[in-house]
Amino acid sequence: MTHVQHVTDGPTELDRVYGLRPQYYAILMEDYNRSIERVDPIVIELCRLRMAILIGSKHDLSLRYKPAIAAGLTEEKVRELSRYEGSPLFSDRERRCLDFAEQFVIQSSAISDADVARVQAVLDPEAFIYFVKALSVMDQMQRGCVAFDIRPSNVVPSTFRNFRLAGQTIQ
Repeated sequence: MTHVQHVTDGPTELDRVYGLRPQYYAILMEDYNRSIERVDPIVIELCRLRMAILIGSKHDLSLRYKPAIAAGLTEEKVRELSRYEGSPLFSDRERRCLDFAEQFVIQSSAISDADVARVQAVLDPEAFIYFVKALSVMDQMQRGCVAFDIRPSNVVPSTFRNFRLAGQTIQ
């Protein structure tokens, strides 16, 4: 059960907590969805799940991004996330983006010009801007879910368009 004492009605804990501020919730989720839709679906889903592991967002770990699955992301690869640096399942591009996402979560103030250049070697400047924006909204959502102790549900929040429940969650 969420840490939030007084919630509103809704099918999921996320809806019951963020539904207390419906206009904010609508704006937040519109920004979230638009931001992730601008990035390669497999890359952004791998980063979203890796961030969820690091931050501890059980809610995010319980979901899968349907465009990533449609583009070929497998649960086998998802299970390898904690070993992405040495796993042959990950491309150089995915590794660079995952490295950057980890750094973004752990200490974004330590990101250097060299770190940015490393990612921009595989993402053009516009794609890099969209990538960082997507990391930002995912980080915001995941930290909120952890702070409020928002748990997974047996249904996908309607605001998470293009997501489905995961068959199993990863750690």
